[in-house]
Amino acid sequence: MAKKDYYKTLGVGKQASPEEIKKSFRRKARQYHPDVKPDDKEAERKFKEINEAYEVLSDEKKRRDYDTYGEAFNSAGGGAGGFSGGRSAGFDINDLFGGMSGAGRTFSSRRGPLGGGGDPADIFSSLFGGGGFQAGQEAGPRRGGNAEHIVEIDFAEAITGTELKLRVDAQQVNVKIPPGTVNEARLRLKGKGHPGVNNGPAGDLILTVKVRPDPVFSMQGHDLLCQVEVPLTTALLGGRIEVPTFAGKAMLTIREGAQNGQKMRLRGKGVQVPGADAGDQIVELKIVLPTKLSPQARKVVEELDKLLA
Repeated sequence: MAKKDYYKTLGVGKQASPEEIKKSFRRKARQYHPDVKPDDKEAERKFKEINEAYEVLSDEKKRRDYDTYGEAFNSAGGGAGGFSGGRSAGFDINDLFGGMSGAGRTFSSRRGPLGGGGDPADIFSSLFGGGGFQAGQEAGPRRGGNAEHIVEIDFAEAITGTELKLRVDAQQVNVKIPPGTVNEARLRLKGKGHPGVNNGPAGDLILTVKVRPDPVFSMQGHDLLCQVEVPLTTALLGGRIEVPTFAGKAMLTIREGAQNGQKMRLRGKGVQVPGADAGDQIVELKIVLPTKLSPQARKVVEELDKLLA
């Protein structure tokens, strides 16, 4: 069996300071922790080696004995029967995460896979929600990851709302798109993402909604916008024109002298949102000029020009 080199295991030199040893242990323990690499037997083995090396090199007496006797330090003065307490009994979790944990919580000595005192693996398992890591034992419950999907809906579905059926990890999820959903809207559905691990809660489902454009309408808040063409004579003399809405056709009264680009409002013809007043439909007038005049029409326009001069 190859000899164990605890310094090499932690990636430090023999002259490394306690702070350097601690820093290297934090980095490597995070890298190979079973919660980070589940079902990875090689990572599990390295994690145990890192714990063993740190238990020795973080204890001043054990380190001195190890430097003097090598692996035989247990029988030469380090205490028979494996690692037994020492500095590692009563680790503060802040030793591992530099204050990331809560309220300076201390973990007392307990026997773990190394047969000794406060196993750093226990500290990690407590942090990740487990109850003390053992070889072959699964980690504690963990929240599932968020699932992200992009969905496309028609403009009419964005106005009225719709329901979609998606598949997340082979499970069907029913998704309700609320009325008035705009293009590029992001919706979050709690607990509809990837399932948790070891009875942990599921993550969220995050949807980005793409709304296909409509040839007639656009949306501004809860209002609908559209353009309608108005004959020149109706703009000059006034009259009534037919306007499309999502609820069918509506008649709009045009006052005489209407201007190109003028906007008129149809009350309550916009987006219907439950629990709120309906939006309006904003109609922009587009005055249509004749492209060709008959001799008689030209004569009338010339006469009108003289009257308005």
